[in-house]
Amino acid sequence: MAATYSPLIRRLLICSLTIVISRALTSPLLTLFVSGKLGLNQQDVGLLLGIAVFVATLLSLYGGYILDRFEKRRLLIVAMLSSAIGLVLLTFAENLYLTTLTLIITETATALFLIGSKAILSENLPVGQRAKAFSLNYTLTNIGYAVGPMLGVLIAGVYATAPFLIAATIAFFSIFLLTGITRDTQGVPVRQQAQSFLKTLVTLKNDRTLILFTIGCLLSTVVHGRFTFYLSQYLLVTSNPQHTMEIMAALLACNAIGVILLQYQIGRLLKREHLRQWIVAGTALFILGLIGFSLADSLVSWCVAMIIFTLGETIIYPAEFLFVDTLAPEELRGSYYGAQNLAALGGALSPVICGFLLLHTPAPTMFYAMSALAALGGYLCFISGRGKDSKQN
Repeated sequence: MAATYSPLIRRLLICSLTIVISRALTSPLLTLFVSGKLGLNQQDVGLLLGIAVFVATLLSLYGGYILDRFEKRRLLIVAMLSSAIGLVLLTFAENLYLTTLTLIITETATALFLIGSKAILSENLPVGQRAKAFSLNYTLTNIGYAVGPMLGVLIAGVYATAPFLIAATIAFFSIFLLTGITRDTQGVPVRQQAQSFLKTLVTLKNDRTLILFTIGCLLSTVVHGRFTFYLSQYLLVTSNPQHTMEIMAALLACNAIGVILLQYQIGRLLKREHLRQWIVAGTALFILGLIGFSLADSLVSWCVAMIIFTLGETIIYPAEFLFVDTLAPEELRGSYYGAQNLAALGGALSPVICGFLLLHTPAPTMFYAMSALAALGGYLCFISGRGKDSKQN
Protein backbone atom coordinates (compact mmCIF):
# COMPACT_ATOMS: atom_id res chain seq x y z
CA MET A 1 0.00 0.00 0.00
CA ALA A 2 2.91 2.33 0.65
CA ALA A 3 3.50 2.50 -3.12
CA THR A 4 0.22 4.43 -3.49
CA TYR A 5 1.38 7.13 -1.08
CA SER A 6 2.98 10.41 -2.16
CA PRO A 7 6.72 11.01 -1.49
CA LEU A 8 5.78 13.21 1.48
CA ILE A 9 3.73 10.43 3.14
CA ARG A 10 6.33 7.73 2.42
CA ARG A 11 9.14 9.82 3.87
CA LEU A 12 6.99 10.81 6.84
CA LEU A 13 6.35 7.15 7.65
CA ILE A 14 10.10 6.43 7.46
CA CYS A 15 10.71 9.44 9.72
CA SER A 16 8.22 8.07 12.23
CA LEU A 17 10.30 4.90 12.44
CA THR A 18 13.67 6.67 12.76
CA ILE A 19 12.39 9.13 15.38
CA VAL A 20 10.95 6.27 17.45
CA ILE A 21 14.25 4.37 17.23
CA SER A 22 16.00 7.57 18.34
CA ARG A 23 13.75 7.79 21.41
CA ALA A 24 13.76 4.05 22.11
CA LEU A 25 17.57 3.87 22.16
CA THR A 26 17.58 5.99 25.32
CA SER A 27 14.29 4.92 26.96
CA PRO A 28 15.65 2.07 29.14
CA LEU A 29 18.71 4.13 30.15
CA LEU A 30 17.22 7.54 30.91
CA THR A 31 16.37 7.09 34.59
CA LEU A 32 19.70 5.44 35.38
CA PHE A 33 21.64 8.03 33.38
CA VAL A 34 19.93 11.05 34.95
CA SER A 35 20.15 9.63 38.48
CA GLY A 36 23.88 8.98 38.02
CA LYS A 37 24.55 12.43 36.60
CA LEU A 38 22.52 14.39 39.17
CA GLY A 39 22.84 12.07 42.17
CA LEU A 40 19.06 11.63 42.53
CA ASN A 41 17.24 8.58 43.87
CA GLN A 42 14.75 6.71 41.68
CA GLN A 43 11.71 8.39 43.26
CA ASP A 44 13.09 11.86 42.49
CA VAL A 45 14.01 10.83 38.94
CA GLY A 46 10.47 9.51 38.45
CA LEU A 47 9.09 12.84 39.68
CA LEU A 48 11.44 14.72 37.34
CA LEU A 49 10.41 12.68 34.30
CA GLY A 50 6.74 12.92 35.31
CA ILE A 51 6.97 16.72 35.45
CA ALA A 52 8.64 16.83 32.03
CA VAL A 53 5.95 14.63 30.44
CA PHE A 54 3.15 16.58 32.15
CA VAL A 55 4.43 19.98 30.99
CA ALA A 56 5.15 18.69 27.47
CA THR A 57 1.63 17.27 27.20
CA LEU A 58 0.10 20.61 28.19
CA LEU A 59 2.40 22.46 25.75
CA SER A 60 1.27 20.10 22.98
CA LEU A 61 -2.12 21.84 23.04
CA TYR A 62 -0.43 25.05 21.90
CA GLY A 63 1.77 23.00 19.58
CA GLY A 64 -1.35 21.78 17.77
CA TYR A 65 -2.47 25.38 17.32
CA ILE A 66 0.94 26.35 15.88
CA LEU A 67 0.71 23.42 13.45
CA ASP A 68 -2.51 24.90 12.07
CA ARG A 69 -0.86 28.28 11.46
CA PHE A 70 2.38 27.26 9.74
CA GLU A 71 3.52 24.61 7.31
CA LYS A 72 3.45 21.34 9.21
CA ARG A 73 6.42 19.79 7.43
CA ARG A 74 8.73 22.64 8.49
CA LEU A 75 7.51 22.44 12.08
CA LEU A 76 8.29 18.70 12.13
CA ILE A 77 11.81 19.56 10.99
CA VAL A 78 12.07 22.02 13.91
CA ALA A 79 10.81 19.30 16.27
CA MET A 80 13.42 16.80 15.04
CA LEU A 81 16.20 19.38 15.34
CA SER A 82 15.05 20.28 18.88
CA SER A 83 15.02 16.59 19.82
CA ALA A 84 18.56 16.11 18.46
CA ILE A 85 19.89 19.15 20.35
CA GLY A 86 18.11 18.09 23.54
CA LEU A 87 19.56 14.58 23.45
CA VAL A 88 23.09 15.98 23.06
CA LEU A 89 22.54 18.44 25.92
CA LEU A 90 21.40 15.60 28.18
CA THR A 91 24.90 14.11 27.99
CA PHE A 92 26.14 17.29 29.71
CA ALA A 93 23.49 17.09 32.44
CA GLU A 94 24.89 18.53 35.66
CA ASN A 95 22.30 21.08 36.76
CA LEU A 96 18.82 19.96 37.88
CA TYR A 97 16.93 22.91 36.38
CA LEU A 98 18.72 22.82 33.02
CA THR A 99 18.19 19.06 32.86
CA THR A 100 14.48 19.51 33.56
CA LEU A 101 14.26 22.16 30.82
CA THR A 102 16.10 19.88 28.39
CA LEU A 103 13.75 16.97 29.17
CA ILE A 104 10.73 19.24 28.63
CA ILE A 105 12.14 20.33 25.25
CA THR A 106 12.74 16.75 24.08
CA GLU A 107 9.35 15.54 25.32
CA THR A 108 7.56 18.51 23.72
CA ALA A 109 9.42 17.92 20.44
CA THR A 110 8.29 14.28 20.50
CA ALA A 111 4.67 15.30 21.16
CA LEU A 112 4.81 17.93 18.39
CA PHE A 113 6.14 15.35 15.92
CA LEU A 114 3.41 12.88 16.90
CA ILE A 115 0.61 15.43 16.49
CA GLY A 116 2.07 16.92 13.30
CA SER A 117 2.56 13.54 11.63
CA LYS A 118 -1.08 12.61 12.28
CA ALA A 119 -2.25 15.95 10.93
CA ILE A 120 -0.15 15.57 7.76
CA LEU A 121 -1.44 12.03 7.19
CA SER A 122 -5.00 13.23 7.62
CA GLU A 123 -4.50 16.32 5.47
CA ASN A 124 -2.84 14.57 2.54
CA LEU A 125 -4.67 11.24 2.32
CA PRO A 126 -8.14 10.32 1.03
CA VAL A 127 -10.60 9.41 3.79
CA GLY A 128 -10.51 5.70 2.91
CA GLN A 129 -6.72 5.43 3.37
CA ARG A 130 -6.39 7.18 6.71
CA ALA A 131 -7.16 4.26 9.05
CA LYS A 132 -4.61 2.09 7.21
CA ALA A 133 -2.02 4.87 7.34
CA PHE A 134 -2.56 5.42 11.09
CA SER A 135 -2.20 1.68 11.66
CA LEU A 136 0.92 1.45 9.51
CA ASN A 137 2.40 4.39 11.42
CA TYR A 138 1.70 2.66 14.75
CA THR A 139 3.16 -0.61 13.43
CA LEU A 140 6.39 1.20 12.55
CA THR A 141 6.37 2.79 16.02
CA ASN A 142 6.22 -0.64 17.64
CA ILE A 143 9.00 -1.96 15.41
CA GLY A 144 11.13 0.94 16.65
CA TYR A 145 10.33 0.18 20.27
CA ALA A 146 11.01 -3.53 19.73
CA VAL A 147 14.49 -2.85 18.34
CA GLY A 148 15.61 0.41 20.00
CA PRO A 149 15.86 -0.51 23.71
CA MET A 150 17.93 -3.64 23.05
CA LEU A 151 20.37 -1.69 20.88
CA GLY A 152 20.54 1.08 23.48
CA VAL A 153 21.50 -1.32 26.27
CA LEU A 154 24.12 -3.02 24.10
CA ILE A 155 25.67 0.30 23.03
CA ALA A 156 25.63 1.65 26.60
CA GLY A 157 27.69 -1.37 27.67
CA VAL A 158 30.49 -0.05 25.45
CA TYR A 159 30.15 3.68 26.21
CA ALA A 160 27.53 5.13 28.57
CA THR A 161 26.68 8.32 26.66
CA ALA A 162 26.89 6.74 23.18
CA PRO A 163 23.14 5.86 22.94
CA PHE A 164 22.21 9.53 23.49
CA LEU A 165 24.70 10.76 20.90
CA ILE A 166 23.63 8.12 18.36
CA ALA A 167 19.96 8.93 19.05
CA ALA A 168 20.69 12.63 18.45
CA THR A 169 22.47 11.77 15.20
CA ILE A 170 19.50 9.70 13.99
CA ALA A 171 17.08 12.52 14.86
CA PHE A 172 19.28 15.06 13.06
CA PHE A 173 19.68 13.07 9.85
CA SER A 174 15.94 12.30 9.84
CA ILE A 175 15.49 15.99 9.02
CA PHE A 176 16.81 15.38 5.51
CA LEU A 177 13.99 12.92 4.80
CA LEU A 178 11.52 15.83 4.95
CA THR A 179 13.61 18.37 3.05
CA GLY A 180 13.60 18.90 -0.69
CA ILE A 181 10.04 17.59 -1.11
CA THR A 182 7.56 19.53 -3.20
CA ARG A 183 4.68 20.28 -0.89
CA ASP A 184 1.73 17.98 -1.56
CA THR A 185 -1.13 20.41 -2.02
CA GLN A 186 -3.71 17.94 -3.29
CA GLY A 187 -6.52 17.83 -0.76
CA VAL A 188 -4.84 20.43 1.48
CA PRO A 189 -7.28 23.15 2.49
CA VAL A 190 -6.68 26.76 1.55
CA ARG A 191 -5.64 28.53 4.74
CA GLN A 192 -8.12 31.04 6.04
CA GLN A 193 -7.25 33.91 8.33
CA ALA A 194 -5.97 32.12 11.44
CA GLN A 195 -7.94 32.71 14.61
CA SER A 196 -6.24 33.48 17.91
CA PHE A 197 -5.14 30.75 20.33
CA LEU A 198 -7.75 31.93 22.85
CA LYS A 199 -10.51 31.69 20.25
CA THR A 200 -9.25 28.24 19.25
CA LEU A 201 -9.43 27.15 22.91
CA VAL A 202 -13.02 28.41 23.07
CA THR A 203 -13.85 26.42 19.92
CA LEU A 204 -12.34 23.27 21.48
CA LYS A 205 -14.11 23.91 24.80
CA ASN A 206 -17.47 24.24 23.06
CA ASP A 207 -17.09 20.94 21.20
CA ARG A 208 -18.84 18.66 23.69
CA THR A 209 -18.12 15.57 21.57
CA LEU A 210 -14.37 16.29 21.61
CA ILE A 211 -14.32 16.90 25.38
CA LEU A 212 -16.25 13.72 26.21
CA PHE A 213 -14.13 11.71 23.81
CA THR A 214 -10.85 13.10 25.17
CA ILE A 215 -11.89 12.29 28.75
CA GLY A 216 -12.81 8.79 27.61
CA CYS A 217 -9.43 8.45 25.86
CA LEU A 218 -7.63 9.68 28.99
CA LEU A 219 -9.29 6.98 31.12
CA SER A 220 -8.47 4.39 28.46
CA THR A 221 -4.86 5.60 28.34
CA VAL A 222 -4.56 5.02 32.11
CA VAL A 223 -5.10 1.36 31.20
CA HIS A 224 -3.01 0.94 28.03
CA GLY A 225 -0.65 3.93 27.94
CA ARG A 226 1.91 2.64 30.44
CA PHE A 227 0.75 -0.92 31.04
CA THR A 228 4.36 -2.17 31.34
CA PHE A 229 4.78 -0.01 34.46
CA TYR A 230 1.83 -1.34 36.42
CA LEU A 231 2.36 -4.94 35.30
CA SER A 232 5.93 -4.82 36.59
CA GLN A 233 4.71 -3.10 39.79
CA TYR A 234 2.20 -5.91 40.32
CA LEU A 235 4.71 -8.67 39.63
CA LEU A 236 7.26 -7.15 42.00
CA VAL A 237 4.62 -7.15 44.75
CA THR A 238 3.43 -10.71 44.08
CA SER A 239 6.69 -12.44 43.15
CA ASN A 240 10.48 -12.04 43.14
CA PRO A 241 12.51 -9.77 40.83
CA GLN A 242 13.85 -12.69 38.77
CA HIS A 243 10.35 -13.99 38.03
CA THR A 244 9.21 -10.45 37.24
CA MET A 245 11.99 -10.05 34.66
CA GLU A 246 11.13 -13.38 33.00
CA ILE A 247 7.40 -12.64 32.78
CA MET A 248 7.91 -9.05 31.60
CA ALA A 249 10.34 -10.12 28.87
CA ALA A 250 7.76 -12.60 27.55
CA LEU A 251 4.91 -10.07 27.77
CA LEU A 252 6.85 -7.35 25.94
CA ALA A 253 7.72 -9.83 23.19
CA CYS A 254 4.06 -10.93 22.87
CA ASN A 255 2.89 -7.33 22.72
CA ALA A 256 5.46 -6.23 20.14
CA ILE A 257 4.94 -9.27 17.89
CA GLY A 258 1.14 -8.97 18.19
CA VAL A 259 1.10 -5.30 17.22
CA ILE A 260 3.57 -5.74 14.36
CA LEU A 261 1.62 -8.67 12.88
CA LEU A 262 -1.95 -7.49 13.48
CA GLN A 263 -2.00 -3.69 13.61
CA TYR A 264 -2.04 -2.95 9.88
CA GLN A 265 -4.47 -5.80 9.13
CA ILE A 266 -6.96 -4.59 11.74
CA GLY A 267 -6.54 -0.96 10.63
CA ARG A 268 -7.68 -1.98 7.13
CA LEU A 269 -11.00 -3.20 8.57
CA LEU A 270 -11.92 0.00 10.42
CA LYS A 271 -14.81 1.95 8.91
CA ARG A 272 -15.62 5.50 9.95
CA GLU A 273 -19.34 4.77 10.33
CA HIS A 274 -18.68 1.95 12.85
CA LEU A 275 -15.98 3.53 15.01
CA ARG A 276 -18.06 3.55 18.20
CA GLN A 277 -18.66 -0.21 17.89
CA TRP A 278 -14.93 -0.81 17.26
CA ILE A 279 -14.05 1.21 20.38
CA VAL A 280 -16.49 -0.89 22.44
CA ALA A 281 -14.86 -4.06 21.08
CA GLY A 282 -11.37 -2.75 21.91
CA THR A 283 -12.48 -1.80 25.42
CA ALA A 284 -14.01 -5.25 25.98
CA LEU A 285 -10.71 -6.88 24.96
CA PHE A 286 -8.83 -4.63 27.42
CA ILE A 287 -11.16 -5.75 30.22
CA LEU A 288 -10.82 -9.45 29.28
CA GLY A 289 -7.05 -9.06 29.19
CA LEU A 290 -6.99 -7.35 32.61
CA ILE A 291 -9.15 -10.09 34.15
CA GLY A 292 -6.78 -12.61 32.56
CA PHE A 293 -3.82 -10.86 34.23
CA SER A 294 -5.55 -11.02 37.61
CA LEU A 295 -6.04 -14.81 37.26
CA ALA A 296 -2.72 -15.65 35.56
CA ASP A 297 -0.64 -18.22 37.41
CA SER A 298 1.77 -19.38 34.68
CA LEU A 299 3.82 -17.92 31.85
CA VAL A 300 1.34 -19.29 29.29
CA SER A 301 -1.68 -17.70 31.00
CA TRP A 302 0.15 -14.36 31.26
CA CYS A 303 0.93 -14.49 27.54
CA VAL A 304 -2.66 -15.42 26.57
CA ALA A 305 -3.95 -12.45 28.58
CA MET A 306 -1.33 -10.21 26.93
CA ILE A 307 -2.41 -11.28 23.44
CA ILE A 308 -6.05 -10.46 24.25
CA PHE A 309 -4.97 -7.09 25.70
CA THR A 310 -2.83 -6.40 22.62
CA LEU A 311 -5.81 -7.03 20.32
CA GLY A 312 -7.63 -4.27 22.19
CA GLU A 313 -4.66 -1.97 21.72
CA THR A 314 -4.51 -2.60 17.95
CA ILE A 315 -8.18 -1.58 17.66
CA ILE A 316 -8.21 1.39 20.02
CA TYR A 317 -5.17 3.22 18.63
CA PRO A 318 -6.32 3.79 15.03
CA ALA A 319 -10.00 4.08 16.06
CA GLU A 320 -9.25 7.00 18.40
CA PHE A 321 -7.29 8.95 15.81
CA LEU A 322 -9.80 8.23 13.06
CA PHE A 323 -12.60 9.43 15.36
CA VAL A 324 -10.81 12.74 15.95
CA ASP A 325 -10.21 12.95 12.21
CA THR A 326 -13.98 12.84 11.66
CA LEU A 327 -14.52 15.65 14.19
CA ALA A 328 -11.76 18.08 13.21
CA PRO A 329 -12.51 20.97 10.84
CA GLU A 330 -9.91 21.15 8.05
CA GLU A 331 -8.38 24.35 9.41
CA LEU A 332 -8.10 23.03 13.01
CA ARG A 333 -6.71 19.52 12.55
CA GLY A 334 -3.54 20.23 14.55
CA SER A 335 -5.51 21.84 17.39
CA TYR A 336 -7.92 18.90 17.60
CA TYR A 337 -5.09 16.35 17.64
CA GLY A 338 -3.30 18.51 20.22
CA ALA A 339 -6.42 18.49 22.42
CA GLN A 340 -6.83 14.73 22.08
CA ASN A 341 -3.14 14.31 22.96
CA LEU A 342 -4.03 15.53 26.47
CA ALA A 343 -5.25 11.96 26.96
CA ALA A 344 -1.54 11.07 27.29
CA LEU A 345 -1.79 12.42 30.85
CA GLY A 346 -3.54 9.13 31.63
CA GLY A 347 -0.25 7.33 31.09
CA ALA A 348 1.38 9.55 33.71
CA LEU A 349 -1.44 8.86 36.20
CA SER A 350 -1.31 5.09 35.73
CA PRO A 351 1.77 4.23 37.88
CA VAL A 352 0.54 6.58 40.63
CA ILE A 353 -2.95 5.04 40.78
CA CYS A 354 -1.64 1.49 40.59
CA GLY A 355 1.07 2.12 43.17
CA PHE A 356 -1.57 3.40 45.61
CA LEU A 357 -3.86 0.42 44.99
CA LEU A 358 -1.03 -2.09 45.39
CA LEU A 359 -0.05 -0.48 48.68
CA HIS A 360 -3.54 -0.30 50.21
CA THR A 361 -5.57 -3.14 48.67
CA PRO A 362 -5.10 -6.83 47.73
CA ALA A 363 -2.91 -6.93 44.62
CA PRO A 364 -5.53 -8.24 42.09
CA THR A 365 -7.81 -5.31 43.00
CA MET A 366 -5.60 -3.17 40.76
CA PHE A 367 -6.75 -5.06 37.67
CA TYR A 368 -10.44 -4.72 38.57
CA ALA A 369 -9.98 -0.98 39.14
CA MET A 370 -8.26 -0.73 35.74
CA SER A 371 -11.17 -2.68 34.21
CA ALA A 372 -13.65 -0.20 35.70
CA LEU A 373 -11.64 2.73 34.28
CA ALA A 374 -11.50 1.04 30.86
CA ALA A 375 -15.26 0.47 30.91
CA LEU A 376 -15.96 4.09 31.91
CA GLY A 377 -13.55 5.37 29.25
CA GLY A 378 -15.12 3.18 26.56
CA TYR A 379 -18.60 4.31 27.62
CA LEU A 380 -17.67 8.01 27.37
CA CYS A 381 -16.12 7.45 23.93
CA PHE A 382 -19.26 5.58 22.84
CA ILE A 383 -21.79 8.21 23.98
CA SER A 384 -19.63 11.08 22.70
CA GLY A 385 -20.23 9.91 19.12
CA ARG A 386 -24.00 9.50 19.24
CA GLY A 387 -24.76 12.91 17.78
CA LYS A 388 -22.04 12.54 15.13
CA ASP A 389 -23.27 9.11 14.09
CA SER A 390 -26.89 10.23 13.84
CA LYS A 391 -25.83 13.07 11.53
CA GLN A 392 -23.87 10.66 9.31
CA ASN A 393 -26.76 8.22 9.13
